[in-house]
Amino acid sequence: MSDIIDNRDFLLSEAIKKMLSSSDSAKFVIGYFFLSGFKEISEYLKDLKEIKILIGNTTNKETIEQLVEGYKKLDKVRDVLEKEKFLNKSETKILKNDTSKDIKETIEYMDQDERDEEIIKTLDKLISEGKVNFKIYAKGRLHAKAYIFDYKEGKGYEKGIAIVGSSNLTLSGLTNNTELNVVVNGNENHNQLTKWFEELWNESEDFNEDLMKTLENS
Repeated sequence: MSDIIDNRDFLLSEAIKKMLSSSDSAKFVIGYFFLSGFKEISEYLKDLKEIKILIGNTTNKETIEQLVEGYKKLDKVRDVLEKEKFLNKSETKILKNDTSKDIKETIEYMDQDERDEEIIKTLDKLISEGKVNFKIYAKGRLHAKAYIFDYKEGKGYEKGIAIVGSSNLTLSGLTNNTELNVVVNGNENHNQLTKWFEELWNESEDFNEDLMKTLENS
């Protein structure tokens, strides 16, 4: 397998499935969460001890891009980003509600066949069992996409492996879009990525309950 994954010669979905098969746990950082992406890899999640999924805060995406691309007012961009570091409870609740609304809309666009209903129930079950945990990063924009895997014991001398790049956990990001993702090997890199992830995870807001309500209402 090449270390460069662009969905042209090799699909990201296939790389993730292969790595999940050898892993005890995983940590994903994504900008957007769509059930289409979860559906693509769901069969490979059931045997994991845990998977943590960190979703970026994209609710102010248009505002920031307009400031940067339309007006070039970088001082105002800094003001927006600085304000986001100190959201109060009501602002955090709005952020969660907006994200829940986005996910609900993606569910409504699904075919709603038996397979899709099964996927929603599977995700709900995995969250209830504590195998899948979701958080939202609320302290500004988190634009990174990373998939970090912790190997099963006995796999070898390496603790794990990772993929870092441009792909979100969506069907398009995993299979269709022309993306650019790179496989990251080595224990030192794995340690650094794990440390980076856990710092962001500890700063983020729990989203399990909100997501479960959205899934149940769907």
